[in-house]
Order: sequence, then C-alpha cells, then structure tokens
Amino acid sequence: MMVINTLVEYSFWTPVLLWVGLHFWFRNVSYVVFLKKQLDRGEKWAYVLSGFVKNPGRVSFLRFCDFLFTAVTAVGTSATVVWTLQKIGLGTNAYYGFVSVIVFIWVAHLMKRRTELKLTDLFQSAFYLEYRWVNYGIQRKGITMSDENVRDRAGLSYAHKLRNAEDHGRFWKYVKSMAASKKVPPEMFEVY
Repeated sequence: MMVINTLVEYSFWTPVLLWVGLHFWFRNVSYVVFLKKQLDRGEKWAYVLSGFVKNPGRVSFLRFCDFLFTAVTAVGTSATVVWTLQKIGLGTNAYYGFVSVIVFIWVAHLMKRRTELKLTDLFQSAFYLEYRWVNYGIQRKGITMSDENVRDRAGLSYAHKLRNAEDHGRFWKYVKSMAASKKVPPEMFEVY
C-alpha cells in the first residue's frame, strides 16, 4: 500500500505542473494570438509587439503551440486520472480516459478565455485613458470632431506611446500603469 501511495503522490504533481505551465504559457507567451485576432478585427485597443508584426509566422507558431500544449496537458492529466483509478481499483475502462480528455480540454479553453478577458480589460482600460485625454484636448481647443475620428486619433497616439514603451523595454509596466491610472484632465468633468 505504501508503494501505491508514493506513486499516487508523484502522479498527482505531474498534472499540477502541466496546468501551472499551461497557465503561464497562456498569460505570458500566447496572449499575442488573441491580441493579433483583435487587431485584425479592427479593435483600436489591441496592440501586438513589433517582433510579431514583422514576422507573422511567429503568431501561427504560437497558435500551433497553444493546441499542442493544451493537448499534452489534457492527455497527461487524463492518463494520470485513469492510471490512478486503475491503481485504486475503481475503473479499468478506457471510457474514463476519453471523457476526461474532453473535460480537460474544456477546462484549458476556459483558462485561456479567462486570460483573454483579463487582457481585454487591461488593454481597454489603457486605451480609454488615452481616449479621454485625446478627447479632452480636442474639446478644449473647441474642435468639433466625430467620435470615430477621436477614436482614430486616440488609437494612433496610443500605439505610438506603446511602441515607445516597447522600444525602451517597459511595455508591460507602461500598459499596467495606464490601465490602473485614475488620472483625468482637471476640467474633464466640466466637459462631459
């Protein structure tokens, strides 16, 4: 019984490490796939690092790695679940493996979706800070401009600031500080 407990303990940590790795992969590496898709849809708040713009094959490679790492994590976790069930005598059917792979792929999809929602909130907050400043500047000068033109100007200014931050190696720090900033122009409340 001691050998089974030791094996179960080791088999427990393998899937945990796979899931932690998958989480960090989605959050720190493959987020570019999502942002590229949003940029292609015309979202002004999305920004893709210049290395991925210059070499679009890297985005396709990340998309393939997303699929591969998700499949490896789901199959590895499923194999551990089936092996553990067999060791403790609860099941010898391959049906458990098939069902658990589907469940774990769904869980990985939810994990990726959660990361995408956090990225959306982060980049939209950063963009709308810039949008408020651009809109305030235009209204302060007394220029009438459509909302779409204001968005275009804000998008250009936003992209320029993020490119500058990227060039100086402080991209994420800058985006996070823009998103968390509560700075608004002093007379902005009078404008709206």
